[in-house]
Amino acid sequence: MRWLYRLIADLAGPPVVLAASLRGRFGGRWRERLGFRFHPRPARSRPRVWFHGASVGEVRSAAAVIEALLAREPDLDICLSSGTPAGLATAESLFRAGGPRVSVMAAPLDFWGAPARTLARLRPSALVILETELWPNLIFEARAGGTRLMLAAGRLTDRSFRRYGLARGFMARLLGQFDLLAASGSRERDLFARLGAPADRLAVLGNPKFDRLAVEADSEDLAQKKIFWSERLWGGGPRRPLIVAGSTHPGEEDFLLAAWSELRAARPDLALLLAPRHLNRVPEVLALAEKRGVAAVAASAADSPLLDRSPVVALDSLGQLTALYGLADVVVIGGSLRPGLTGHNPLEPAAVAAPMLFGPHMVSFAEEARGLLMAGGARETAPDTLAADLERWLGDPEAARAAGRAARDWLNGREPAAPALAEALLALLRTPERGAP
Repeated sequence: MRWLYRLIADLAGPPVVLAASLRGRFGGRWRERLGFRFHPRPARSRPRVWFHGASVGEVRSAAAVIEALLAREPDLDICLSSGTPAGLATAESLFRAGGPRVSVMAAPLDFWGAPARTLARLRPSALVILETELWPNLIFEARAGGTRLMLAAGRLTDRSFRRYGLARGFMARLLGQFDLLAASGSRERDLFARLGAPADRLAVLGNPKFDRLAVEADSEDLAQKKIFWSERLWGGGPRRPLIVAGSTHPGEEDFLLAAWSELRAARPDLALLLAPRHLNRVPEVLALAEKRGVAAVAASAADSPLLDRSPVVALDSLGQLTALYGLADVVVIGGSLRPGLTGHNPLEPAAVAAPMLFGPHMVSFAEEARGLLMAGGARETAPDTLAADLERWLGDPEAARAAGRAARDWLNGREPAAPALAEALLALLRTPERGAP
């Protein structure tokens, strides 16, 4: 199976990467991606730890663990990689002043020998993979070279579990390469175990993605972004009630536009901001609004104030959503309103005390959704009740504000995951090397 995977990756990998690059989801820094960039050798006195995360969320998770790790062992040499342009931009912004011990690089492609070349140049003592970036060639090459392997905040959707289950023997061997598989929750731990992960290397240590949300929500940077967007949306005029729908997928914008249109009969000043999960869908979202007779605008393509030009705005830039959640009267979590989707992060609006709705399809954030519902910080909705559920928050601003406070209080009560993950990694670095499986 390993040799079959290598053959398929070498043949199919290049056209897949090319297609992703043409869609704007990948590309650039090709010398790094192919393993040809020179990396200084780590000093003997400073072990090098390589963290890898797929994109923005995983990079933020890695950053939280890196901060906790350097607080305990400031002499470690840290490398952080990501696979997407957005993830690389986030990593570089987080560690712009980090110095040579936190270097940022594009992750190697999992074909044409790129993982082996990168590992030979980096010589990491440990490789920490965030969530579910299970690239077989990278993992097998790292293990063969004596690099310690740790999966942090391990997550599996039901779809991923079913797909991996088709090659359970191969997955059992792949997961067996890890010295520690730190799942984000008990559900994920059980799914990894069912795929054949060694029971003695499984642990539940949480997800550091959410550790710094409340702190960042109180930052000066976010405050400035909120001022910018308040001016951009309303200018100096009166504030209009605003629904913000974050990380939406095809089909969901139809539900949201229909609900918003229904509410506008009684609330003609109601505005809607749609933030599609993938920015290349912004023209599609604008076309959907125009089909309904609404001249929607892209957030960056028109003069301020945007809501004087159109009551529907499509967000076409990254890194702005949390600030916009902080300005919303109600937030709707995308990726949750139709079957086949698994939900997106409900804790970003919780960090800014925004009342929220999400649909029944929140598998990827099931524990967080349950916690927010129980705390009174969120309500579950569905396409056919979306308008009525939005009106419940819009018609009772005090209840909505109380829900937002409850969501933030619940978030602040969570135990941070990064310190435990950092301690587990340090323990791993101190233990004798495990023999080849």
